[in-house]
Amino acid sequence: MINNSRIILLFFSSAILLLNSACSLPEINRQFEVVDTAANIAGEVKLASPDNQAVIVVLFKDEGSGRASLINQFPLTGEGEYSFHTPVGGYFIAAFVDSNGDGVYQEGEPATYYGIDNNEPSSINASKNEVINLSPLEIKGALETSGGYTVKYNLNKAIKNIGKLVSLDDPMFSDEFASMGMWRPLDFIDQVGGGLFILNEYQSNKIPIIFVHGINGSGRNWSDAVNKLDNTLFQPFILYYPSGARLDMVSDYLVKAINTLYSRYQFKELYIVAHSMGGLVSRSFIMKHYQNKHPAKIELFITVNSPMRGMPSAKSGVAYSPIVVPAWRDVASESEFIKNLSAWHWPKEIPYHLVFSYESGEGSDGVVPLESQIPLKLQSESTRIYGFNSSHADLLHEDKFITQLNKILIESLTN
Repeated sequence: MINNSRIILLFFSSAILLLNSACSLPEINRQFEVVDTAANIAGEVKLASPDNQAVIVVLFKDEGSGRASLINQFPLTGEGEYSFHTPVGGYFIAAFVDSNGDGVYQEGEPATYYGIDNNEPSSINASKNEVINLSPLEIKGALETSGGYTVKYNLNKAIKNIGKLVSLDDPMFSDEFASMGMWRPLDFIDQVGGGLFILNEYQSNKIPIIFVHGINGSGRNWSDAVNKLDNTLFQPFILYYPSGARLDMVSDYLVKAINTLYSRYQFKELYIVAHSMGGLVSRSFIMKHYQNKHPAKIELFITVNSPMRGMPSAKSGVAYSPIVVPAWRDVASESEFIKNLSAWHWPKEIPYHLVFSYESGEGSDGVVPLESQIPLKLQSESTRIYGFNSSHADLLHEDKFITQLNKILIESLTN
């Protein structure tokens, strides 16, 4: 059995190194508090003629004195649900049908805003940890009034980075920035942004594969697998996110990113390959994607060394550590996040391949206990299970794993 104190000691060691690199403990705790206390503004969009029209829900920060900043957006494929995780403050919500597909509201496009019945946008005041469920936004036609606000465009980098062409050699994938994403998620969002990146020019005849890293990771964790991928068949994407953030925030971002790329490319299917905590992020995304009946189908899901039943070490960290990474609250054994994922029944039509590893003489891969990697429920849901004698991080770089991964991908094309 894995020693929880060993994992917590590793976390503390990482924190000490970070503190010695000019980031203060109060600043770390400040950033974690902002993430931990974020409000959630959620609702749904209704259309006069429901179909797969591209819809964009936009979030404005109320700057006062008739000014607002456009800071976030949530694309939809027709009617559907949206969700924004926001710091405390005042906000406005609007939605429009993106008739010409340019991603920007044009006068005359069908649109609405929250509070339209009062002829001016209603400010939504979000408090710490508040869940705000708004009444439906009903888009019936073009707006007759703009609401009288002066708008400044200030979309964050993560939204701008959706579908951006990059190389895994890019400095943003360095260990330094990956560590920043875990310990200083706000700095990461401001300086790096993260995003859903594309590694090659998009080609419609290839199947998109989304590679998802784990905690304290980056796209470079997948470099060996990506380099040996059959690029005549597959289109590799990399999800890069601040791994210290709450996992619902990350999976909501992936929903937005896939909706954006679907509007752009109209792909009919996609594969997802996830390592460690990335498996939890991906299962959360697939649950939302599936429940929204998205037209792009998930045709393959692979988890590698993922703590699908949570981590006892994270639970201990939440209980005893003076520095609590927000993601630990979700990864912790018996967390609400884990319970919700476990309660959801995996759709039989989505092939699920479960990869685990172990170290000789140990009941884990050195990080994740076997009972969390391969719980009985997941074994019953999986199409196939594969076990390797390897450590948690090293497995991703071993030829035996990469060979098996490519075999699964190729066989999925004919099934």
